[in-house]
Amino acid sequence: MIKANQINESLQRNQINYSNYQIIIQNLQNENINLKTQLNLKMNEINQLKLKIQNNRKEFELVDINDIMVINFISIDNSVHCRIKCLPTYTFAKVEEELYQYYDNLRNTNNDFIVKGRAILRFKTIKENNIHNGDIIQLIKIE
Repeated sequence: MIKANQINESLQRNQINYSNYQIIIQNLQNENINLKTQLNLKMNEINQLKLKIQNNRKEFELVDINDIMVINFISIDNSVHCRIKCLPTYTFAKVEEELYQYYDNLRNTNNDFIVKGRAILRFKTIKENNIHNGDIIQLIKIE
């Protein structure tokens, strides 16, 4: 009888240990699922950041320093004097937008631009408009 009681106690302890192991295993499985979910979220975040970097690289491509040019904006009434750095491949509209960063009040006026007596076409490049380094762009405010 004593032997049977010892075996019974041993089985009960093993049953308790088995239950504890099942709980531990379940907890580990849940933690594993949580970690996999977090990993997937981080991987998505990394991929989104990679896309942002690729898109920003297009904006900030390296250029030859010799290609950089400066054009001068001067208004007829001499209220505007501004030098803007650009590349020959920029559209004039892009350079004009940078001018408006300095002179925000010009956004509310209708403006024409002239270089060496020729009208400038906004959506052509600096090169296509035959604008060169150091050229003076006359700004004419149309009232």
